[in-house]
Amino acid sequence: MPSSRQLAAVATSIRAPRPARTFAVGLTAVLLAAWSAFGRAESAALLESDFRDPATAAGWEGSPAPDAYAGESVTLAGDPDEHGVRILKGILSSPRIPVAPFGYYRLRALVRGPEGGHCAVSFLDADGKEIIADDYDSIDATPTWRPYELCFRGHAAARHARIHLRRDYNRSDSAPLEVKNLRVEEITGTEAAAWAAELAAACPVVSFEPAADRWQHLPKSLAKLAAGERLRIVMLGDSICNDTSNGLYETLLMERYPGARIEVVTNVRGGTGCRYYKDDNRVQSYVLGDRPDLVIIAGISHGYDVEAIRSVVRQIRAGSDCEILVMTGAIARRDVIEPAFVKEKSAAVALDMMERFPGDLAAMCREEGVEFFDMRRAWDAYVQQSYRPVEHFLRDPIHANSRGKAVLGRILGRYFGPR
Repeated sequence: MPSSRQLAAVATSIRAPRPARTFAVGLTAVLLAAWSAFGRAESAALLESDFRDPATAAGWEGSPAPDAYAGESVTLAGDPDEHGVRILKGILSSPRIPVAPFGYYRLRALVRGPEGGHCAVSFLDADGKEIIADDYDSIDATPTWRPYELCFRGHAAARHARIHLRRDYNRSDSAPLEVKNLRVEEITGTEAAAWAAELAAACPVVSFEPAADRWQHLPKSLAKLAAGERLRIVMLGDSICNDTSNGLYETLLMERYPGARIEVVTNVRGGTGCRYYKDDNRVQSYVLGDRPDLVIIAGISHGYDVEAIRSVVRQIRAGSDCEILVMTGAIARRDVIEPAFVKEKSAAVALDMMERFPGDLAAMCREEGVEFFDMRRAWDAYVQQSYRPVEHFLRDPIHANSRGKAVLGRILGRYFGPR
């Protein structure tokens, strides 16, 4: 069996054709994507692997998966005519590829696996240290080879990225995830917007209508968008906030506000909310150091502690004249997050806090003069109206897949979109 260092692919010019689209894409996105591609040669591949020849492979590494899934993890497919990599237990990670802060990139591959898998992009800073904020997606189960595509944005501090592939840990040990003809290339924001539009077109339409009186506390941010200026947004929160950021909502806004340049800085920690950020001068390192024009506080990990969020709001205000938007957390099913919170307190107290939280948070925002948006309510309404099971939009019981993130992006796009 090849070593982990041999589990890379030979660079190849072979590329799998994309199938004909069977669903409609927004006309604007299609025209913009076509215009951006007109007369432009295909971008050079930053990474290209067909996983055919282990003898000349270099850079890909196999690593053990957590807990009971540790051990030999990756093999090359045995049939030369079915070249590819077969992942049964561990994680297969690519060599580093160069990325630019706020740049857009596309990963394409052919995948096969009756029980599905996951694809993630992690980022490394100038010192080679891994950045917590990543982009994680599920790969749908498919018994035959089919195209897979993921578009992502370079983190604000990123200089390199790595691709990580694994099968679904929660399934049986009998079915591997297989991958071949993998390619990563740089794309434009317009192309990233078209990809998100394709995802959204494959879902029921997002018909969210935001309140007409929104933006009362965001006049400077909206003025920058309308004037086509730069707007730097810091997203602060947990993995749910991270998923929301990875919805690429800024690509919609750059279409709707010509000339605007939107920089989204994602500063998050899994399972972390304002009860953490409020202490030890963390507001300086997680928010103020990035000089934001707008801070969006989001996620589900604040412990339903309105006063902790208020503390972060006041610290931001003390150190910056930026505007602030506070959102409730979306995506995670309540039946999953409720038991963990109930363990912290008595059931009656915990459930009362959970029920009162959106109203209490809205009241705090009014008192502090910051914007409030009930993203949870908008997400729940969409899922209910979509007539799709919530699992259609999830990669696990808590987090969104690319379809779910596209929905979040559409909701935020409508929220910030012109009246």
